[in-house]
Amino acid sequence: MLSLRGVGRRCGTLLRRPLVALAGKQTASICCNVQNKRFISSEPEKKFTKLNSDNDKNRDTIFQYTWGTWLKNDAAEKRKRTTRFSIEGLNAVLNEMYTLSKNSASVDSGADSSAIPAPVRNEGNGTVSLPHNTIIPNLDVLNANERQVVIKTISSIHEGKHHRVYKLSTNVESTPLILRIPYAIDPIETISTRLKSEVATQDYLQNNLGVSVPKIYVYGSDNKNPLGVPFMLQEFIEGDLLMKSWDPLADDASEGKPPAALQKVVNQMADLHSKVISGEFGATGSIYFKDDVPEDKRMDVIDGRWCIGPITERSFWKHKLGLRANKDVSPGQFLGPWDGADVTAIVKNLGGIEAANARGRLSLIDAGSSSEADKKGVLREQVSTFENLSKIAPCLFDSSDKAIASSKIPNLQEMMNPRLYLPDLDPLNVIVDKKSSKLYLLDFEGSCVKPFILQNSPKFIEYEGPKIYDIKKEIPDFDQMNDNEKAQCQFIYKRTRNQYLWENALNERHPDLIISMAPPIKLLRSAYVAALERKTDDGYLIVDENLLQLKQVWGDLYKNGLVPKESYPLEYTEEQTAKHAKDINALHQRLISSPFAATQGWIPQDMFESLVRGGLVIKDEHGNYKIKTAAGGPTDSEHSEHSENSACTST
Repeated sequence: MLSLRGVGRRCGTLLRRPLVALAGKQTASICCNVQNKRFISSEPEKKFTKLNSDNDKNRDTIFQYTWGTWLKNDAAEKRKRTTRFSIEGLNAVLNEMYTLSKNSASVDSGADSSAIPAPVRNEGNGTVSLPHNTIIPNLDVLNANERQVVIKTISSIHEGKHHRVYKLSTNVESTPLILRIPYAIDPIETISTRLKSEVATQDYLQNNLGVSVPKIYVYGSDNKNPLGVPFMLQEFIEGDLLMKSWDPLADDASEGKPPAALQKVVNQMADLHSKVISGEFGATGSIYFKDDVPEDKRMDVIDGRWCIGPITERSFWKHKLGLRANKDVSPGQFLGPWDGADVTAIVKNLGGIEAANARGRLSLIDAGSSSEADKKGVLREQVSTFENLSKIAPCLFDSSDKAIASSKIPNLQEMMNPRLYLPDLDPLNVIVDKKSSKLYLLDFEGSCVKPFILQNSPKFIEYEGPKIYDIKKEIPDFDQMNDNEKAQCQFIYKRTRNQYLWENALNERHPDLIISMAPPIKLLRSAYVAALERKTDDGYLIVDENLLQLKQVWGDLYKNGLVPKESYPLEYTEEQTAKHAKDINALHQRLISSPFAATQGWIPQDMFESLVRGGLVIKDEHGNYKIKTAAGGPTDSEHSEHSENSACTST
């Protein structure tokens, strides 16, 4: 779903663009071009293969991960992101898709969603087609002299965190197509559920809320299809990413006004966000096609087409290897869906699934089936932290009718209502159509429906650090500062400005929801948000930090009618508080001193190769990499990754 011009800005790293060019029906050339500049060459090196030779080694390049290197376990991490699929099978799916296009009746895109044809489940090949997207106006038909669709080129244009994107061209005179394949990092059942929800969410946005998204033509939610992997085949939108216009650190215009270009992007993103949250739901979970969810897991059926089912928000499925070993729980018991009136069920169950996962990993250690013996203490602390999150959940927001009626929080009921949340709402995931300038929204993995009061600002603009609203008034000695101090103040001011612009845009479009951005409300949901955003094992300390901060102001929150109970629901001894202070300081020191800790040891490939050439990255005897520090010694790559990817050696 990317134009070639948008790719370099999207990844911010070296592009290795493998290209499979199919000449006629039998031969193909694989072209791989490696560059030191952030653009794509128009003359890649070519290799040749045959269309029907799925085992041809020449085509391996098109499947291999190339956009970065991990300091630790690099080969294993790249293997997990290999996206090998059957090109011959893809060609067969394309031919069936074009056959469906010719047979589909035209459907008015503005018609009521109940009139949209239901997804067609192609039992013969394990794929699902969306007939309203594959009508002839959307896909050109074969020329009179052509008997079948034949792929001409396959180029890899994006290698993301969770999926890979290929651009396809065929002998049909139409715009290219996009093939999107998730990495096989998680169990196939998890990937299948996520993909079904992602497709249905995109379909709901397109047909119910009127959001412009690339049309999905056909998809396979598991590996029982001609490609042999889960996939989505969808519309290609040519244009630049909106990120090209987003400069968050741009200087103000004259008279202290925000830059016009920056304000424009904020408004464009706010308009998209306004559409996304315009629909209200009666349940919390994720969107699916109704027939993809068993009746006992189906809530809030919409127009007979969609429903709310188990949640697919990332923290509920990412790094959950320990759940397989925990015989006392079923992962499904934590996934909902939940009645919309139960506002904090999602918080309670996030704590529950994280605690259960930590217990499962502990059981593997005790059974001698894990290499994580050194993490036993951390996992025990995780269990305690996430049990506390579950315990405090019902006390954060009282959703009873009596509490809402007497609450001092304005428009509380509006903020309690579940609304669609897109975790990847970002200019990086918006394409400006080259022809129409229309904005197309991309990437709906991990989307969910949850109370608006639990939703934070989008990541591209969120800022929770110290605030400066007016440098001249708030920093009177600014002119006497050195350049480094001035740069720090300017950075804080610009991040504060951007957050203010976003919240002001929300207030203009949804004044009944703006209180959700008030500091006390942010504090009440802060531990939940920290749990959602936890990327490393010791990230539980940030959840604890927010719970302790909440304890300090709980009395004031109660006096102002913001929480239902006078006494804080959690107890901490002085010893626990002192230990936490020591541990959180140590965590911050590790994050500061460990290069690439924020990316779990992943380095963009152009930067990695530059560091290697400069002698700053050194490979050790185990095949891992170390960063050479200013003092001359290497840092241990162990500290750059604290993930759970290697949690289980056996189950």
